[in-house]
Amino acid sequence: MRMLATQLSAALTLLGGTGAALAQDVENGRRLSARWCSECHAIEPVQGKGGRTISFAAIAGRQDITSDMITSFLLMPHATMPNPPLSRKDARDIAAYMMEMKK
Repeated sequence: MRMLATQLSAALTLLGGTGAALAQDVENGRRLSARWCSECHAIEPVQGKGGRTISFAAIAGRQDITSDMITSFLLMPHATMPNPPLSRKDARDIAAYMMEMKK
């Protein structure tokens, strides 16, 4: 019984550390958005200049949108927008930044 408790404790410790490593970094998402997205999109919740296309706040405000949907979208190639060199973590960070605007 003691061995099982020790193994379970070790597994939970390892898995707990993994969750922290996969956490989204909203501030990194904001920085990446400013670099890669702001030429066409209004990326701030309230922004003086209008973007040439849908704003991040409008995307986040959609009822059916999820962070996973945004992440997947950012990682797929697109004919109508540039394909910045984003890692999966970068895409998750941008998605987390966008979802912070959800009302």
